[in-house]
Amino acid sequence: MRFTLDRAAFEAQEPVALARKYLSRHQEELARLDRLDGYYRGRHPILDRDKDGGLANNRLVCNHARYITDMSVGYLVGNPVSYAGDGMDAMIDMLQAADASTEDLDLAKDASIFGRAYELVYMSDGETAQPRLACLDPRTAFVIYDDTVERRPLMGVHYYPTFDERLNLTGYRLNAYTMDTAYGAQLDAGFGLSGEAAAQPHYFGAVPLHEISNNEEQLGDFEPVLSLIDAYNVLQSDRVNDKEQFADAIMVLTGAGLGDTEEESGEAQLQLKRKKLLELPADGRAEYLTRQFDEASVEVLKTALESDIHKFSMVPKLTDQDFAGQASGVAIKYKLLGFEQLALVKERYFREGLRYRLRLLAAVARLRGGSGSPEEGASIAFTRNLPANLLELAQTIQALSGHVSEETLLKLLPIVEDPAAELTRLRADKADAARLQRESFGALTLGGGDDR
Repeated sequence: MRFTLDRAAFEAQEPVALARKYLSRHQEELARLDRLDGYYRGRHPILDRDKDGGLANNRLVCNHARYITDMSVGYLVGNPVSYAGDGMDAMIDMLQAADASTEDLDLAKDASIFGRAYELVYMSDGETAQPRLACLDPRTAFVIYDDTVERRPLMGVHYYPTFDERLNLTGYRLNAYTMDTAYGAQLDAGFGLSGEAAAQPHYFGAVPLHEISNNEEQLGDFEPVLSLIDAYNVLQSDRVNDKEQFADAIMVLTGAGLGDTEEESGEAQLQLKRKKLLELPADGRAEYLTRQFDEASVEVLKTALESDIHKFSMVPKLTDQDFAGQASGVAIKYKLLGFEQLALVKERYFREGLRYRLRLLAAVARLRGGSGSPEEGASIAFTRNLPANLLELAQTIQALSGHVSEETLLKLLPIVEDPAAELTRLRADKADAARLQRESFGALTLGGGDDR
């Protein structure tokens, strides 16, 4: 749910009062967000299923939701995002000091579960204040945009419940951020203002609380397949129920009995259980009353449901035998085609959020004596987190040698973190090897000590 407002109407209202008006609207979507969080944590509807008559009621949770989120997050930002560009050194240092790679994982996880994520950029306390990053729960934050096609942020809002020493709800703490000011206020349980609101300026030059969408519709990665996940849980639970009920099958006696009285029948049942022996007359018969089920058909249905979950979520079952063996890189890419399309959409919106973050950090850098706007030309690179076939990469590099620069070739190797630094070391190693070779043949002495 995106909140929009005409800029003139926004400027005509007091920020804290405006934020309070939107709190109730944000609360309307909490049921959906709580449901999605429950699926990720394993709290699925199957756990609430009841059966009458003492029937077996196993409730199994096969948590495809968690698998889908963890896989998509790891694929997108399992390898840290890298930055490059002229004048980016100061901001890269800020990102490393703020542990941005861990923050990216948290943001990508929230976006995958809830369809959106929220980040607050703030300054730490102390004499040497530094920019810090905080991932906010989407159930406690939202952004109000203007109603233009550019959808520029007008205000970011973060609120959370407060409790007394007996854990009774006392109200909410509200923090609202505009382009140049941060507001703080205490609210009662009905979102009424308790006391005076405080305000202090910030110097980020933009709203420091921003939103990262998972896709245009702000849907979670597993949200479109919730019904399939529910069906899979029911099927697996009923399979176990059938097995349990088969083990507890009823014995049917025909033409015979275990006793004339309840006492005799009870004694006969104990003897039968102890000795595993049953005497019947010539025309008597004993058999179990059981349900007949086709295990093969159930397995086909299970496979079909699981296949649909992965197909429609576009997150493949990477532990499947189809991904085993020494398949070529091209073959693997075809199998990951849907996953890559999903990742490209997520990357597009995530990159937009990272650029906004750089814009905020650049404002801090300029306050400290920096100049220009290096964030505008910054390069943001995502590296897919998949096992690499180093032999195949080495063959590719060898084939491209002489046609592509050495630094570009080194970028293909996942074991090389800094291609430029690696190239410098490589050239130094080659120079040392050449010098040692000349020395071994007396070239150093004959050349007058010139080892160039």
